Amino acid sequence: DRSPSRGLGDVYKRQHYKTLIFIVLLNVFSSILHYVHNVVYFDHYPEPDWLSPHLVDAFWFVMTPIGIYGLIVAVKSQMSKGHWWLYLYALMGLLSLLHYNVETDNIMTITMHSLIWFQAICAFWLIGYVTMYFKNKSKHQEH
Repeated sequence: DRSPSRGLGDVYKRQHYKTLIFIVLLNVFSSILHYVHNVVYFDHYPEPDWLSPHLVDAFWFVMTPIGIYGLIVAVKSQMSKGHWWLYLYALMGLLSLLHYNVETDNIMTITMHSLIWFQAICAFWLIGYVTMYFKNKSKHQEH
């Protein structure tokens, strides 16, 4: 089918996937910045007593493949299956906000706040983008 509407649909899908790839890679980048800083300056971050730099490091190596897998599945299945993995990845990124829930005498630096919020904003952006995709898709459901 070479109808003009199909061509626009393909353009929309390509743009959607480019945007999704960008947002997921930005989440990976923000998590790298935050997690590396957290591990290097672990003693200065507010952390629960049971947490160690090795667990922080290990969690990143669990979290990130979930995001990459979600992206691959989303692109291959046109989001119908990958969105749950992307939501999970984004929620894991929001765990960085738990630094604010730990009582400590440590005073967080501007860099710490910036990295935590950069990661959180990227995660919120991913959640919002995936949610809006499905909201728009249900409005413009192809017949």
